[in-house]
Amino acid sequence: MKNILHITHGLALAVLTSMLPIGANAQWVVIDLHPAGATFSVARGVGGGQQVGYAAVGGVNHASLWMGSAASWVDLNPAGANDSYANGVSGDHQVGVAEIGGEGRASLWSGTAASWVDLKHGCAFGVSGGQRVGYAFVGSLAHASLWGGPGSSWVDLNPFQSTNSSALGVDGGQQVGESGVGGQYRASLWRGTAASWVDLKSRQIY
Repeated sequence: MKNILHITHGLALAVLTSMLPIGANAQWVVIDLHPAGATFSVARGVGGGQQVGYAAVGGVNHASLWMGSAASWVDLNPAGANDSYANGVSGDHQVGVAEIGGEGRASLWSGTAASWVDLKHGCAFGVSGGQRVGYAFVGSLAHASLWGGPGSSWVDLNPFQSTNSSALGVDGGQQVGESGVGGQYRASLWRGTAASWVDLKSRQIY
């Protein structure tokens, strides 16, 4: 996920700016992505001309994919899901979470609801270059997680000294997120393994 789309009045909006010479006023183009029939919609991620998020349809939040217009909306909500949310997009893949049987499942899509893949009990936030990141529950604790393939190559990134962690973004073989260590959330960097964890900075838990 490279950027977050601006949200206004509960409508999913794509906001674009054109490149102008220094000193010229920027020109903004706002595209309303809100699908017909939805009560509200939210865009969460963008990449490669695609946008992802969710739209409320019939009282249920549906993971959603757009390609630059409201008319392009694709409903990604998998069969049997109470709610679903798409958080990141890259190439042909979208990631997020779907609530199945009262449990959040880290989710992978390839452009359709029928393509849904259940990665693990948890949530996925980012996708890039065939890698997906988020967190998965190990017992009652959230562990930063890396998936390199649909459900078959889960890697637990949680540092050994961490009570809980989450990976939020991925690019070029690196993963970033946060880890709870010693009563603080610490900005974190990984390179594919828990042992590669780097403590970037700490912030106090409030």
